[in-house]
Amino acid sequence: MQLSAVLRRLSTQRNSLIVMGGFVLSRLTGLIRDIVASYYFGTSAEMAAYGAAISTVDLLYLVIIGGALGSSFIPVFIELWEREHPARAWELAGAVVTWALIVLAIASGALFVAAPWLAPLLYGGQGFTAETLDLIVALTRLFLLSPLLLGLGGLAMAALNARDRFTMPSLAPSIYNLGITGGALLAPWLGIWGMAWGVVIGALGYLLIQVPELVRMGMRLQPHLGRNLPELGNVAQAMGPRVIGQAAAHLSIVATLALAARLPDGDAKLAGLRWAYQLMLLPYGIFALSLSTVAFPRLARLVAEARLAELCDDVRATLGRILWLTLPATAGLITLGPALARVLFERGAFDSLSLSYTAGALTGYAFALPAFAASEIMIRTFYAMQRTWPPVLIGIGQVSVNIGLGTALLMAGADVSGLAIAFSIANSLEALALAIVLGRALPGLWQAPWLWRRLLMCLGASFAIGILWWYARALIPGGTPAANYRWPDDLAGLLIGLAAAGGIGVAIYIALTILPIQRRSGQAD
Repeated sequence: MQLSAVLRRLSTQRNSLIVMGGFVLSRLTGLIRDIVASYYFGTSAEMAAYGAAISTVDLLYLVIIGGALGSSFIPVFIELWEREHPARAWELAGAVVTWALIVLAIASGALFVAAPWLAPLLYGGQGFTAETLDLIVALTRLFLLSPLLLGLGGLAMAALNARDRFTMPSLAPSIYNLGITGGALLAPWLGIWGMAWGVVIGALGYLLIQVPELVRMGMRLQPHLGRNLPELGNVAQAMGPRVIGQAAAHLSIVATLALAARLPDGDAKLAGLRWAYQLMLLPYGIFALSLSTVAFPRLARLVAEARLAELCDDVRATLGRILWLTLPATAGLITLGPALARVLFERGAFDSLSLSYTAGALTGYAFALPAFAASEIMIRTFYAMQRTWPPVLIGIGQVSVNIGLGTALLMAGADVSGLAIAFSIANSLEALALAIVLGRALPGLWQAPWLWRRLLMCLGASFAIGILWWYARALIPGGTPAANYRWPDDLAGLLIGLAAAGGIGVAIYIALTILPIQRRSGQAD
């Protein structure tokens, strides 16, 4: 029993490294994509139209397959595979694929028809011209090719993750990013349409890279409606609330963009919001999403085997790692984030005005990172337990707070930073509500003094290095948005200053959070 536990722990650590490596690679290729795109398009009307269109179409992928179906499908697929036979699990997968494609085709057709009405509804206002709205419609219709490919790739990812095969799924997002990057490099000849076609080509690569691994796993997919497959009903039943939850979460982002479109110079501010959001997603993807992705199949197995004590241990351990990593990242985004945005983006079409819009939004978004990251593992715990309604209802409340508070702040005279702050407050309240409800579902979950000691230690250390970085940024050439900066002449000095300040801060954080634990452990021995 002890040997099996050790082997399971080693397998988990290996999978965590694979997934985290994949997310790091994905974020690196995503950064390259954003650097290239910002160089050619900055915060232009074309970039705003691209962001608005892809956010609208992403709703189909995220709701129908990307998140809703994956989280509903994995626990049932695992249960069938281990309780009955792999053939039965593949039979379920075939039925799920069939129904997902039917629903996706219907939804895509409806969005194709509704696009000319939907674009002015969401983004009409003083910030967008009629030409930009027409471009949103045209891009939306092209992007409708991608949910089908991303959807099939998402189902492939769910099946592979369910069997602890993480390598190819971890590489798929990077292939998608490289497709978009390749399209963006064609901007001198094709403009924004190069990047738009890159989305479709990248989505195709996202699917194709996973097919060989599915074949090696013994994939046997046959399209059918699953009339005599009761497990299909279990997936559909679990998916219903998840669809609402995913729709609510993504609508929160779309609503923030739609509110930004009503501001003066709204197209540029919308694009700045999107760049800021992408930067906030960098540590979120590398730390929170990677760790939660690896944890989810394991949590589902622990629930299926009724090992609730181990489930609580896993949730606490994963949450502790996520917060240890994201709290200092939050301090870094708040203090050094604008300088990082300058290093990555300020060149070409991305000018000092673009930086001001991005930096203002990034500061607001940064406060959401710990809650945004913590919510990921708590939501996946609910889905592993097949209790889908609590996080959905809490998510709907988060959207309501975000839209209501964002609207109120704009009416009070706030700008893009106010919209990002509204997003952060709403997500922090969501994380608090999730923790309370999950604690009631798993009694004793939060009765772990070591977790609270570690959290307070990490908060204090993050605050300390945040103060250090706040004063250090004034000493770095170009370290504040208001500082003079010329690219490429001042790039080297800014990079050296950021690396030095960041390295010192990270070393101090490790000393304040790791060494006390090791010292306490040594005393206990």
